[in-house]
Amino acid sequence: MYVKLHSCFKKIVYDPSQSINRWIHHPPTHPSFIQCFFSKRNNMVSKKFVFDLIAAPFIETFTPKHQLGPDYIIPRNENRTWQAGGAVHINLPENLDPKYIPESVISIFRKAVENSPNRPALLVKKNSVLRVWSYAQYWQNVTNVAKGFIKLGVIPFHSVGILASNSPEWLISYLAAIFCGGLPAGIYTTNSPMACLHVLENSSANLVLVDSKVQLDKILSIRDKLPHLKMIILLEGNSDHPDVISWQDLLSIGQTLPDEILEKRIKGLAINQCCGLIYTSGTTGNPKGVMVSHDSIITMSKTLVYDVICRKYGKTISYLPLSHVAALAADLYVAILTESAVYFAHPDALKGKLVEDLIQAQPTYFTAVPRVYDKIKEKLQAAEVSLSPMKKKIIKWARKQIFKYNRQIPRPTSKPIFYASAKALISRKVKTAMGINDVEVFISGGAPISVEVIQFFLSYDIIIVEVYGLSECSGIHIMTMPKHNHVMGSVGNINTIKEFKFKILNPTKEGVGEILLNGRNIFMGYLGLEEMTKEALEEDNWLHTGDIGYIDTDGFLFITGRIKELIITSGGENIPPVLIEEQIKKILPVLSNCMLIGDKRNYLTILLTLKTEINISTMEPIDELNPIAIEWCQSVGSSAKRVSEILQSANANVMDGIQQGINKYNEEFAISRAQKIQKWTILPQDFSINNGTLGPTAKLKRQFVVNKYSCIIESMYAS
Repeated sequence: MYVKLHSCFKKIVYDPSQSINRWIHHPPTHPSFIQCFFSKRNNMVSKKFVFDLIAAPFIETFTPKHQLGPDYIIPRNENRTWQAGGAVHINLPENLDPKYIPESVISIFRKAVENSPNRPALLVKKNSVLRVWSYAQYWQNVTNVAKGFIKLGVIPFHSVGILASNSPEWLISYLAAIFCGGLPAGIYTTNSPMACLHVLENSSANLVLVDSKVQLDKILSIRDKLPHLKMIILLEGNSDHPDVISWQDLLSIGQTLPDEILEKRIKGLAINQCCGLIYTSGTTGNPKGVMVSHDSIITMSKTLVYDVICRKYGKTISYLPLSHVAALAADLYVAILTESAVYFAHPDALKGKLVEDLIQAQPTYFTAVPRVYDKIKEKLQAAEVSLSPMKKKIIKWARKQIFKYNRQIPRPTSKPIFYASAKALISRKVKTAMGINDVEVFISGGAPISVEVIQFFLSYDIIIVEVYGLSECSGIHIMTMPKHNHVMGSVGNINTIKEFKFKILNPTKEGVGEILLNGRNIFMGYLGLEEMTKEALEEDNWLHTGDIGYIDTDGFLFITGRIKELIITSGGENIPPVLIEEQIKKILPVLSNCMLIGDKRNYLTILLTLKTEINISTMEPIDELNPIAIEWCQSVGSSAKRVSEILQSANANVMDGIQQGINKYNEEFAISRAQKIQKWTILPQDFSINNGTLGPTAKLKRQFVVNKYSCIIESMYAS
């Protein structure tokens, strides 16, 4: 019996798949562990729970190879790794700016708490009551939860999954996982059970936090396939399931662990090791676990703070999924570095309550994906449509004055009287009505934003900073500087951030090729994926973005498409679809979305969707056309009010109007015969996250659309 138990302990205590020994300590004390002592599956004593109840009490603490953290740098020459406990080289310049000295997540958080212990850090309104965490309370909650994680058995470099909507508990749990040496991993709430399984299995998850019965049921349905999972934590409410404890239970468990044990975990951290996993959206395959180090994510965040935000003590609104790197950077790292407050929007903010939350929050910086700006633009345009002819003329004049001023680079020190009058007339009123009057910086990221949208907002005195990057570069590598030197259509100048490098791989005669990136913000590698890591990241730290573009003679970077999105016709012509799609939408304002088809075909076709109203409760596009679409229909002589009216009667005026727009593109913008569109079809419903055509960050899922509408597509090539 002794030999069998001893071998059992040895197998669990030592994890040979990683680079260091892992020791579990301080067993869970919740009664559910007693209930699970015997395995129901094989009527044998469960090895895990024998260890939890017998062996763990004799192990005082996990002891890493060093106790110099959290700002320790492990000596390494390699720039990449695919092992959870691996470390990478940090390339520091000789004349390093003191602001960019390597720091851990723990250290920047500690500084914020020491500087602003009583400043509000987290705010959320529930049941009409506003709850506020100060920075001191924020820290206390994080350390308490981290101790709870340790006591529940979180092993360093195993993950803590978070399957929940944005909340204070989300950020607290994320930081707590870092504090105890684990790897926080956000999971999109829209993920299926199998998609959740992939993330949790890939990251050897020890714990999962969920915020509803819907999410809990997903995890329980795959529980038996997760051998490393020790407990599920329900953020709201209670469950009588033996593998589930409540948030309050977690807080109580954390209070029983001495602070010294957490401090030892913190001292075992290193800046050049992984501090979190960001899973890609998986639009072209299984999501990959992007490993970001303390140094990579903090370096990127400092760049955003020093070059864009440029102020302390601000406020942001958290509503974009925190599983996405853009939201995580803005709501966690930038907020801490600037000692700002984070106001958590209603979970259904994107289903019609965002403006209500903005009015409550009054943010000073605002981050959004292009889809959000598109919808705001549509709302403003729809409001303009309903105005009287006289008011329309006044609005048009005012927008023209504001746009004229904002296009001047550099801007004149004295503001023209027409600009000031126009701003007072429309800009201030619109911003106040939307809750964005205090916003100093508007940021767009996650996908390309069209020039038309940027120019539209300029005319309302809303200057959007576009950031370009990937999860693999911690979110941002370049950004536009609209108030300084900027070329419309570019994503910024490559000389803006000296530490971040660019080059074009195998450029054509026109200078177009794959964009490669280099810098301290580059990721470590994909968790457990050696070959994919080597494909994406060169030994000398150059990252293959998969994006195609060029750099002009003044150093401005232009993105023309993605390699995986390139359409290669049967004649061998390479066609980037996004630029064509944006041009078609610009010509035809009745369109909401379009998707170019033609890969391995002998001509191009395009799928079109019309602008429609949204069901506020479900965020599903409905049949009713929105005011902009109705106005366009009227301009071509149609009285149609619904998509179904247009499709069922094949409304001649609408069809002719769209064909004229396609003809205009073919004649004026197509640069070759191969890039001309031969046929098109209007789809019965617009693209959306709910119907599966858009990913969780509103990116178009092209292959899904191709599969869903395969019959329609084939009909355009039937003859």
